[in-house]
Amino acid sequence: MKLRFLLWMLAILLKRAAKRPGKFREALAGKDATIQFETANHRVSRFYRFFEQKTKSRGKNLTQPDLNIQFVSAKAGFNILWAMATGKDKNAFMKAIQDKQVTVEGDLGLLMWFQSHLKYALR
Repeated sequence: MKLRFLLWMLAILLKRAAKRPGKFREALAGKDATIQFETANHRVSRFYRFFEQKTKSRGKNLTQPDLNIQFVSAKAGFNILWAMATGKDKNAFMKAIQDKQVTVEGDLGLLMWFQSHLKYALR
């Protein structure tokens, strides 16, 4: 439940940041991509679509996102994303990949883009 709520709140923050002038809105210029977060059992899933300097999000599982980030469990997903969002551990995501807590499929450049611009949405 915590992961589902965190992903939903992130959707609200991304939409808000896309509407306001600033670095996040600038980063959306020319971006057309979909990022999906999900658990291994597919019980928690949410995608974020970036297009035309807008964001769209739904709690739905897509078959072909540009980037799919899969957590071994909802608890692991929440802990990793919370550590990143609060700034407690900026390397939490990379550690989780090394520890096989996260599987990433798709455009790794999109992952780097998302991580580097997420801080502007969280302000």
